[in-house]
Amino acid sequence: MKIKLKKKKQTQQISKVNQNILNIIASAGIMTNDSFANIGDSYGKIFCISKYSDDNDYGWLAPLCNIKGTATCLIWHRTEPTNLIEVIDNTIGDNESLIPTKKKDSEIQALEDEVEDLKEMNHRIKVNDEPVGYLCALVFVQAHSEEALIRTIKKVNSVVLNNDCNLLNLRFKQKQALKVMSPYGIPSDEVFNMGAQLFPMETFLGGFPMAAAGINDEDGYYIGKTKNGRMIILDTWRRGGDRINSNWFISGPPGSGKSTFIKLLLLLEYAFGTKIIIFDPEEEYVFLTTHKDIRGNLIDGAGGAKGRINPLQIRKLPRIDEEDLEEGETIEDYFIYEKHEIGGYSDMALYLQQLKVFFKMYFSEWNADIEAYLEETLIELYNDNNISWHTDIDSIKNEDWPIIKELFVKVDIKSKDKSIDEYDKNIYKKLRSLLYAAGMGSDQFLWNGYTTIKTDKDWTDINVSRLHEVNERVKRAQYYLYTTWLWSEVAKNREEKVLAAIDEGYLFVDPEYPDLMKFLRNFSKRCRKYEGGLLFITHASSDVLEPEVKRLGQAIIDNACFKMIFGGDGKYMEETSALYKLSDREVEMLSARKRGKGLLMAGSIRLEIDIEVRDKYMEMFGAAGGR
Repeated sequence: MKIKLKKKKQTQQISKVNQNILNIIASAGIMTNDSFANIGDSYGKIFCISKYSDDNDYGWLAPLCNIKGTATCLIWHRTEPTNLIEVIDNTIGDNESLIPTKKKDSEIQALEDEVEDLKEMNHRIKVNDEPVGYLCALVFVQAHSEEALIRTIKKVNSVVLNNDCNLLNLRFKQKQALKVMSPYGIPSDEVFNMGAQLFPMETFLGGFPMAAAGINDEDGYYIGKTKNGRMIILDTWRRGGDRINSNWFISGPPGSGKSTFIKLLLLLEYAFGTKIIIFDPEEEYVFLTTHKDIRGNLIDGAGGAKGRINPLQIRKLPRIDEEDLEEGETIEDYFIYEKHEIGGYSDMALYLQQLKVFFKMYFSEWNADIEAYLEETLIELYNDNNISWHTDIDSIKNEDWPIIKELFVKVDIKSKDKSIDEYDKNIYKKLRSLLYAAGMGSDQFLWNGYTTIKTDKDWTDINVSRLHEVNERVKRAQYYLYTTWLWSEVAKNREEKVLAAIDEGYLFVDPEYPDLMKFLRNFSKRCRKYEGGLLFITHASSDVLEPEVKRLGQAIIDNACFKMIFGGDGKYMEETSALYKLSDREVEMLSARKRGKGLLMAGSIRLEIDIEVRDKYMEMFGAAGGR
């Protein structure tokens, strides 16, 4: 028996056409005429840049090549420099002849600056034999409709004009220009000649869009964005090229966002495993140090029971041998000492020189006799405590070192010794009076005792704010003592990353006592060999460029691989602009004094940066330093 199966009714479902997929797989139609170059459903128009700014910053092409709604093609042809040299010579002559005709100082200055720039370019081309060539930049503006294209062209033209450039419509050349911009790159001399402008190769390469792409270090942390919205992810411990150390120089007037940036930088370094030590003259980092997520060491640098450093306790100093010196340096640039006949460069011999600098800063009087008699007494005191030139200082406990009171008592005894002549006795009496306050008087609470300072955590804040109330000599000596201790902490372990932050750096500038700045200069030069970094912070670069210490302050600035400059006005901007040779655009940006915006220098890279801080971090920072 056959059973007939009922056939099911078949249905067919028809889907709507997916226009996006169709556009991807279908060949796009191309239509060109005298003024337009349309591809598929898009409307387009091709221009060339016919005029460029005379002031070309690093990455100057980036704003022109990253305009929304455009595609850009850069064409470069090398040529002989004869034509460019002739044009430069003629322009220099024209400008020099115009200078006497100008009455306004601003116009005269502008012409003089242009002449200097052109002479420098001439030198680069003639003397340094720098290559030159013609640059043609094509800009293809596209939109989904003719109306939208007109609006987009207006926006593009506005961006181009803001960069002191001009757009030229390639009328009657749209088809040829589209071939040039196509993946095949079919050349066209007619199109190239309409936009060709002569440039030195360094100017062209320095303006290439990727030059302003930001910083994206593989193991870095995010600190902000460039003016073009590119991320800045920074690893200050990365080495390569012109990034040779982890030093920072940060300057900016109050209210510029400097304190917030510094706290962000320190917090991120700490999160990435760096040991942080801060010299804090204004209590700006106390709130962050004591935050529950950090719980760092908070040290009272003005006599706290847990923050004392015994000046007479010898600390190991990093050994610098002849092979460590750079060209033009001597051992005396790092330690003011000579090889002792017995001890040589022993720990005790090295530290005695440092100790004499400490007393020189503290004493109200200093001369060769006081220095010699003090050193002799110190050596005797160490010998009385079984400490000699070759003693292993690591084997001695804190409480086994002599203290200032013992030094005072020894000098006091010598000053009353009837067996010595009056000349010696008078010198010891003078030395006794100079030591009295430290050994028996008001300053004994700072130094007369055993070392109690501890750094058992990876974040330490040395709060020296109370030192503002003490005698200038006391403050100066304590600054030096803590700075030398800080250096010993950095040099203790070559495998450990340590960032030492010196805030309010101008406090270290004393024309009569340049030893503080000299020590920091040496610090900045050597710390990279010990996996350390110096972060020097001050209000203005001129703070450390006083004539008496300019050589030292300039070295601190020059040794810093990273620099962060915040906005200001008046004399601050004049000095900052001259020091860093800022462009007009950089001066304009910094003069706007927008909080949290500044100029970041990382090696040879210069970027305008908008600092971005998470709300969580802002809560941790507290209000010290302003809000």
